[in-house]
Amino acid sequence: MSIRTVERQLRRTSEQIVNLRAELVLLDEQFAHFSDEAETARIYALVSETPISERTHQRAARHADVISRQRNELVDRLAQLEGQQDSLLDRITGGLN
Repeated sequence: MSIRTVERQLRRTSEQIVNLRAELVLLDEQFAHFSDEAETARIYALVSETPISERTHQRAARHADVISRQRNELVDRLAQLEGQQDSLLDRITGGLN
């Protein structure tokens, strides 16, 4: 594979990493919000002991779980791309030596 092709792949991978990191910041904010909301709903459900408050708590906890899973998938994808980036950098530096 030519150096130019590797450089092009490296640029593309770097752009994806930047985009995923920005998305991770947003998911972290959403997760913090939904986690706080679920905790508040849990406390309210404990105090009020009503079926409606329990359903509200369960719904809020599900939202927090979904965001958490999305965040974990994003972190895994980011790790894959960073590994790919390292591999591409190794190819470039290996090609120059």
